Amino acid sequence: MTRTRGVLLGGTATLVVAAVTACSGHKSAAPTTEPATTQNANPTSTVKPRPVEHPKPKRGKRRPKPANRAQPSKPAPRAGSHVPWHANGTSLVAQARGRRLAIYARPRAKRPLLLLRNPDGNGTPRVVLVHSRRPGWVRVYLPTRPNGRNGWVRERAVRVLRDPYRLVVHLRGHRLDLWKKQRLVLRAQTVVGASDTPTPLGMYYVVELLRPPDPHGSYGPYSFGISAHSNVLKQFAGGDGRVGIHGTNAPWLLGESVSHGCVRVRNDTIRRLARVLPLGTPVLIRR
Repeated sequence: MTRTRGVLLGGTATLVVAAVTACSGHKSAAPTTEPATTQNANPTSTVKPRPVEHPKPKRGKRRPKPANRAQPSKPAPRAGSHVPWHANGTSLVAQARGRRLAIYARPRAKRPLLLLRNPDGNGTPRVVLVHSRRPGWVRVYLPTRPNGRNGWVRERAVRVLRDPYRLVVHLRGHRLDLWKKQRLVLRAQTVVGASDTPTPLGMYYVVELLRPPDPHGSYGPYSFGISAHSNVLKQFAGGDGRVGIHGTNAPWLLGESVSHGCVRVRNDTIRRLARVLPLGTPVLIRR
């Protein structure tokens, strides 16, 4: 896979031009140029994660909620799984404030479990998806192996923002759905992992957005690196087996299961996603 990383900070996406040598969704490619300074894939994009506010409680009578209120349809999560988005369809993401983001195994632990660089090795700002919160602490999903790993960060070490978007990948249906809050805004056909190199199931998030040097190559014009890692390929093309979502120069393969684990979509689809998705956006991969 080619790695495309992008973080929406202050309404702009940081884009890194990367060299890509193989299309598997696993390669963590190093940039061949300096990161573009807060350059958005679409300068007219106005998508901005909103800071989470904690309003003071108001005294008085509560207004009754209307009965039998119609609820818009939304994707059902895998049975028994936790989903990070709220009833209104928004999720929370945490943007690191300092040069290191300390991850703890539990709240109030004395020593961190690991330290995540900010920005990371490719120059992408460190943004992680929020799992849940408690006073003074935020539980977050991690971009490391094993898949599904999470940890705790001090609330003061991050800036918590709202993200209205989420992606749901249906492997058997070879389909990707883009949701904005409670509304389905895009449905696209995909290529997913072959039987011997399957796309891993689970809850992940967007880690980075990269722009391959050849927009007509096997990765298309953009590639998202997500926090998922292949359960089969521990290393691939010099990387650690990270999975990605990217474009393709072989659209006739859409609807097939032939990749090394990456999710491929049409180039016009990946361009649309690159215009709107902030770093930290949830990605649910289902059967």
